[in-house]
Amino acid sequence: MNLDSSIVNPHATNIASETTAAGGKVSAQKLSHLLALDGVRGVAALMVMIFHYWQGKGLDRLGIPAGISKVAVFGQTGVDLFFVLSGFLITRILISSREQPGYFRNFYGRRVLRILPLYYLFLVIYFFVLPVIENSPVEPFGKTWWYWFYLQNFPDTFTHLSAAGPLHYWSLAVEEHFYMFWPLLVYLAPVRALTWWSVAVIGLTIAVRALFVFGLSIGVFYFTLCRMDALAFGALLACLETSGRLQSCRKITVFILAVLLPPLIFAWTRLTGSGADFLQVIKFSFIGLVYFAILGLVVLYKDSIWIGSLLGNRFLRWVGKISYGLYVYHGLCYYLVDKAAFLAPALNLLFSFALAFLVSYLSFRFFEMPFLRLKRFFQD
Repeated sequence: MNLDSSIVNPHATNIASETTAAGGKVSAQKLSHLLALDGVRGVAALMVMIFHYWQGKGLDRLGIPAGISKVAVFGQTGVDLFFVLSGFLITRILISSREQPGYFRNFYGRRVLRILPLYYLFLVIYFFVLPVIENSPVEPFGKTWWYWFYLQNFPDTFTHLSAAGPLHYWSLAVEEHFYMFWPLLVYLAPVRALTWWSVAVIGLTIAVRALFVFGLSIGVFYFTLCRMDALAFGALLACLETSGRLQSCRKITVFILAVLLPPLIFAWTRLTGSGADFLQVIKFSFIGLVYFAILGLVVLYKDSIWIGSLLGNRFLRWVGKISYGLYVYHGLCYYLVDKAAFLAPALNLLFSFALAFLVSYLSFRFFEMPFLRLKRFFQD
């Protein structure tokens, strides 16, 4: 069974902070919740869901011209959008709280409560419940242990390693590996220095991809050191915001979009599937930079009416709230709808999405929320 899907970022906390004019030293004061970023998370979730639905079924089944499929494939970049958004939100939290007691305890305690319960619940469903339902053998621990220890993107990258599990979990591994070292760096480095560390991580990631592609002939899609640049772009945006320099970069973000977005759309529609080596090296940073600029403008104009109407509406914010569950469950829901009955394409689409939304809401309401309430024990 193939339930391949991509990450829907589960990090919903929006904590900003104030800065001094000179040194970029951040206080622990909380600013207003950025509703528009909840909407951004909702958009990214829908991008991923649409991409994976049509990736598995094909646009032709819905009577849509095959040429549009390359546009639908653009939904795959929802992964990169989630990475950038995660890097931004988490780095804001870390910067704003690093002078508080219990900095590491609180961050990792709250993250464990948000990520691990649903992560392991789905592994239990995938590895033990589904085989019983399908009357198929349970995979041996020797092939599944990678997933229990957040190492699944190693066998995804180094294909001589044998593993079996939900393919979409690679992206969770990338995030967890990144956040193993990033909080320490935030704790030690001043905000201005952290800005350059973010740039350095982006450069390092590009260099590692070049080594993998040109030197080792290894795929770069899944491996942590090949995908950290999007998270670092988000961290860079957080550094600019918390140091008070984002406003001065407004024209730069507009310039980035004006210059890079048209060629990005052209390349995606014309070169998707080409497998060109140079694209494998640069495309993730290219996409990450575009989303960096888009999020930068959203943060800058968060109080504008059109941003509020477009991204702050209730539906997108609701989708953003349950997005972790959508990440985990949507591939399974598509699979179950396919197995349950043969439906006309439009009904299959409707039932697949409806089941994903229902399961994700119920999971959030009755399984995830009890753990989230425990976060109160990890704040000062």
